[in-house]
Amino acid sequence: MRKLIGNLPVFLLAIAILAVSCDQNPAPFEPGSKGTANEIGTTYYVIPAGATLQSATFNVYISAAPNQTVNIHRATAPWDENTVTYNSFADSYDPAIITSFVSAANGFISVDITGLVQSWLDGTYENDGLFLEQGTTQFTQYLTSEVANVDLRPYFELCFNTGGGTECVTIKRGVEGAVADTYLRWNTPDVNYGDSDYLYTGLLSGQKDGLFWFELPEMEEIAAIGDFVWFDDNMNGIQDDGELGFPGVEVHLYDCADNLIGTTFTDENGYYLFSNLVPGDYNVKFFAPEGYAFTLQDQGGDDALDSDADPSTGVAICTTLDNGETDLTWDAGLYMIPQEGCTLTIGYWKTHAGFGPQPDMVTALLPIWLGTPGGTHSVQVTTAAMAVDYLSQFVYGVPSNGITKLYAQLLGAKLNIANGADNASAAAAIAAADAFLANYDWTAWSSLSKSNKKLVLGWQSLLDEYNNGDIGPGHCG
Repeated sequence: MRKLIGNLPVFLLAIAILAVSCDQNPAPFEPGSKGTANEIGTTYYVIPAGATLQSATFNVYISAAPNQTVNIHRATAPWDENTVTYNSFADSYDPAIITSFVSAANGFISVDITGLVQSWLDGTYENDGLFLEQGTTQFTQYLTSEVANVDLRPYFELCFNTGGGTECVTIKRGVEGAVADTYLRWNTPDVNYGDSDYLYTGLLSGQKDGLFWFELPEMEEIAAIGDFVWFDDNMNGIQDDGELGFPGVEVHLYDCADNLIGTTFTDENGYYLFSNLVPGDYNVKFFAPEGYAFTLQDQGGDDALDSDADPSTGVAICTTLDNGETDLTWDAGLYMIPQEGCTLTIGYWKTHAGFGPQPDMVTALLPIWLGTPGGTHSVQVTTAAMAVDYLSQFVYGVPSNGITKLYAQLLGAKLNIANGADNASAAAAIAAADAFLANYDWTAWSSLSKSNKKLVLGWQSLLDEYNNGDIGPGHCG
């Protein structure tokens, strides 16, 4: 039986009660033999993540009350209800008294065992149950879990603070959970009494001690999900060295039934986290800021370094979070959507020529002349492959060659202009560079006069500033 007190969140109320066979229960015994109504335990239950133990009581019906003090100890070894005997148990209990009660009257007595149960839940001790003993002048008689009347069977009640209220679970054989009980008789030390309707402590035809055990609930451990949103500069869908986190990106968490669980934003370094989650099925949705789009999804072989957002929706697939799991593999890459009338770097044009995962943005803007059309040493760039060769600066010379650098920046500037960027601030440098390249190619660099080298480097530098947005219409974004 459960009692729910207070206004608990819906997801905390959804506690799993799963039917399992007795051999799946973590109980130190085999099922009893008195029929279905008296089975040791047929249900399994889960306490919500983050709940803390508030109280635990042991409740047993006394059917013969001699007004004697009964001491409760912590059992220190596992035992089997249907096989344990005085000899096999072998005094496996802690001599320290956990608590005591007085068998003053017939009926149920409730004993607080919160401290002991907490030590089991936090792993300080193994749950091997309770050991009951009293003096040697009289005996106390109790009803066991074998009695036909379920209402009179011993039970344990555990109450947990869930953060939104109190939830209590009653553990009783035939109701919920598993319970074992028996007694040990000193003068018949090799006889098992696990199927008896009665249990004894004290002196009755020899000294007797009692044993009780109950199945602890499984505690759901808090789970978490999150990771990283970054600027994917080369749009390859992979977190490359040097690419920075994207702050302020909105991220939503849903369960896999499309119910919104929470909202957050990436921090100043691009990281986000949803914590304190009940284990279950979740997915995240990223929201691209204005002017940005999601990069390619599921690229490369490392789930921790790819982008998980669907490029069209920003939604990642559903995943299952297990007890205690923190899954930091859910990322999203963003790139800037090219804008009309602005400029892009030569690096952008090089990586968007159709030879990587990024789309080909170059071919549609060709052909482009480097040098006045038809000049002796002018070059007409007619394909994306040619464009990459000139932009890379390693096919027609090397980056220390001023003409090689001029080729790259001039081609980048003309691609920007063909893509709609205003050319006013670069027009004079472009005209002068074209006139020069009609008469000189990259092989002439070393033979140029100092004054001509200075002119080449000046044009190259101005066009670099134009492509980077330092002058002219500005860089895209």
